[in-house]
Amino acid sequence: MVFWRVVFSVWLTIAVSFSALAGDQREPEHARSEVTNKVYQTDNAPSLRVVTFNMAAGRVGSLAELAKAMVALDADIIGIQEVDNQTLRSGGVDQAKELASLTGFNVEFAKAIDFEGGEYGLAIASRHPIVATDLLPLASGQEEGRVVQMAKVSVPEFEHPVTVFNTHLDTSEDPQLRLQQTRQLNKWTMNQRGIKLLLGDFNDVRQSATYKELKRYWKDTWNNKSNERTWPASNPEIKVDYVFTSPAQQWKVVKASLPAEDVRLKQIRWPEVTDHLPVVVDMILLEQ
Repeated sequence: MVFWRVVFSVWLTIAVSFSALAGDQREPEHARSEVTNKVYQTDNAPSLRVVTFNMAAGRVGSLAELAKAMVALDADIIGIQEVDNQTLRSGGVDQAKELASLTGFNVEFAKAIDFEGGEYGLAIASRHPIVATDLLPLASGQEEGRVVQMAKVSVPEFEHPVTVFNTHLDTSEDPQLRLQQTRQLNKWTMNQRGIKLLLGDFNDVRQSATYKELKRYWKDTWNNKSNERTWPASNPEIKVDYVFTSPAQQWKVVKASLPAEDVRLKQIRWPEVTDHLPVVVDMILLEQ
């Protein structure tokens, strides 16, 4: 009897270990994709303007001011962090729906947590149709719940939808939870094929372990040697907001900028709208 218990125990250990290992493998089904390699010439390459910005749940500026800022950004796709949906502090307003009404953008909300009688989370806005959405909850321990939002956007000139991931990582000074969240994010996004972008407020700087972990699978679009600081908007100290592309594609970044470098965006009083400056990236797709 003892012998069979030992045999069973060994078998169970092997089975569990194999199952855990298999879960971390890149299986053949993960490699399947409708997106085949294609090279574009610069003069006929598809172009995209992508933005990420944290709207502070409308606690700095009104939704009307935020909508005006979104329109001024003139973006194809905007990843937005800190969005309220029918919370007490926001007067029960569905902010994503209201911004869609005010701007004419398609806006999809993704809940991170229940908050003050409503929900709080992320949103992806696009002037083009959003054809699919998904959500990945991230490990958050006893801290605020965090998620990764996904949206597939059908952009003219692109042969396939652009898959956009939007996130807002943990704020703790200790980076361990943020690193865990980044590894979850990397694993989920690496097993999804397509033309991929990652946007968000990562709550960490370039010199951090979080940034190094992200750079394993993502390429930072910031090629501007001038001031890159995004927070706080009134007198920025650090850069925590980023736009990344997947190494599966080759992009030419035409311009990566902050509002001070754009005549139209200078007209928006950003510190009166939100506490983060938006990161604006213009780029063209050279290799699909």
